Amino acid sequence: MNDKDAVALDNLTEAAQFFSADGLLAENIAGFKCRPQQVEMAQCVERAIQDASTLVVEAGTGVGKTYAYLVPALQSGLKVIVSTGTRHLQDQLFYTDLPMLQNASGIHVKASILKGRANYLCKYRFERFAQELSDYPKMTKSYAQIRDWSGTTKTGDLAEVNKLSDQDMIRPHVTSTRDNCLGSECPDYSTCHVVKARKRAQEAELVIINHHLLCADLVIKEEGFGEILPNADVFVLDEAHQFVDILPNFFGQSLSSRQLQDFVADLSRECTLAAVRNLSKPYYKVLDAQEKVFTAIVKKTREARILWAQLSDDKTIRNALELLVRSSLDLEDQLIAVANDSPGLAQCYKRCVEINGLLDDFNQANSHTIQWVELGKRHFKLGSQPLDVASPFQRLIQEYQCAWVYTSATLTANQSFSHFTEQLGLQDAECVMCDSPFDYPQQARLYLPYLSVQPNDVSYTDQVVARSLPLLNASEGNAFMLFTSYKALYRAAEILKECAFEILVQGDRPKRELLTQFQKTDRCVLLGTQSFWEGVDVRGQQLRCVIIDKLPFLSPADPLVQARSQVIQEAGENPFMVYQVPQAILNLKQGVGRLIRGEQDYGVVAIMDPRITSKAYGKAFIKSLPAMTITQHEDEAVDFLETIKNYEAIGN
Repeated sequence: MNDKDAVALDNLTEAAQFFSADGLLAENIAGFKCRPQQVEMAQCVERAIQDASTLVVEAGTGVGKTYAYLVPALQSGLKVIVSTGTRHLQDQLFYTDLPMLQNASGIHVKASILKGRANYLCKYRFERFAQELSDYPKMTKSYAQIRDWSGTTKTGDLAEVNKLSDQDMIRPHVTSTRDNCLGSECPDYSTCHVVKARKRAQEAELVIINHHLLCADLVIKEEGFGEILPNADVFVLDEAHQFVDILPNFFGQSLSSRQLQDFVADLSRECTLAAVRNLSKPYYKVLDAQEKVFTAIVKKTREARILWAQLSDDKTIRNALELLVRSSLDLEDQLIAVANDSPGLAQCYKRCVEINGLLDDFNQANSHTIQWVELGKRHFKLGSQPLDVASPFQRLIQEYQCAWVYTSATLTANQSFSHFTEQLGLQDAECVMCDSPFDYPQQARLYLPYLSVQPNDVSYTDQVVARSLPLLNASEGNAFMLFTSYKALYRAAEILKECAFEILVQGDRPKRELLTQFQKTDRCVLLGTQSFWEGVDVRGQQLRCVIIDKLPFLSPADPLVQARSQVIQEAGENPFMVYQVPQAILNLKQGVGRLIRGEQDYGVVAIMDPRITSKAYGKAFIKSLPAMTITQHEDEAVDFLETIKNYEAIGN
């Protein structure tokens, strides 16, 4: 620690005392080190909590942001809600970080974890599925696992079931959704796992949730808390860059053919149970109509997502959608007569009304709304969302006069927070940058080679792989290759299949299995797309090289990008520089951040895209990255990788 840092630590706040060299955390946590950046962040969070103000903190890798916000939160004695990006991170916080911190600090509060209802076993649906199990022989093993576990679980969280993957086909059969939950009418309501989880959250001083759940409760008031949010004094949004991406979906609306099919399947089941025989024709008309919509769209386009304005003038599509509207309205009229026959039919009637409302809203959208159609192999989705979410978000959070803390390792672009804060309307927020404590100039090289072709050239991926091979050989595998598209990923995998390394390809196996295999396999190269650019933590010699094929710009063909770009252009600004470049910088920072995860990590980040050095905007990308030693020479990058093969010797 230098003299400047020592002076900064002289005047510690109460919370920051825990992080000092002789504080409780250093005393009780093996390997804990006093980091001035962590102290600074803890002091800022403590001040924001005391003042009930808004704080935005970019905490570089290694700062230790989790403890930096948890210590002042625990010390405050206030009701705190911590929201993070994924269920996996929730579990990490609740089952690992929080207990360790409480034991080390001696601060103990009543804490709770709360997830969306789709994570909890629904006893009512599980019992009903048992009667239908013979129709689903492939799910017998999963059913038996859940049955054995269900008698002992205290939480009902399906994450407790060993070897039950997030993608297991049985999950939607044994969990509830907002649409099909019977609520207080359910015969198992008094023992419902979701109800119990919410009750625990209401009684807790610290509640750990995820961004999807927070957005749902803020915007649609349906998913979880009841009286929890109004009683909160502090909100901490970890991985806040993900919150910005998720929030617009909750201010919008969507209706998919899959939702319609699930609705009809549930309705058919309820009609059978209630011995209702006069509804089959109306609900099969809905199925037929949604199939006609899908067929009409497929004849017009094969784009994965397209603006509705580009389809709405097509007569066949328009007629098919009108048929779906008429069929669904007719079904609603039919359901009125039987809605009181059972709680399940009452819920189906409510769902039908909501579906008709969504269809009506889609037909009545205005100029302030983006409308699009998503297309899969067998399904379509109609979607809409407002162009501006900052204003409605600010109106919502005005109800909660409390502290708001937003933190992530990637919130700034070109040393500015404006891209993040403007999206949420955080004009009065205090913005703080806490740089990483790692010695990037010594630990890492940023390799920016010159490629003779541009990213839009048909041979580009071939050249990327060719220029990567010397790096892979020097690092003996132990590398991530990150791509911006599946097309490039699969092409690279095809080229590399005959090489001397074990090649792991995203999509071949679940993400968790690929990472486990990568970490225990020598001479291994993992090829991934967007989901491997963030939230992946591999330390030490196992990861020495991260190769990025292109600057991760959003697709200009995406209808959401087009709509937002048009608004920016109409305001007299350059959408590429104002919107596309900052967003790509944030995405690139996530990918680059996979390499250096600890003080003893060394390696090379290679960004193959020639635009980073040939275009004027490339300087903003480089300026936004950690201060790695830059080279454009292959031999220098290879030499550095050669020197770190014997990692432990260098570390000593």
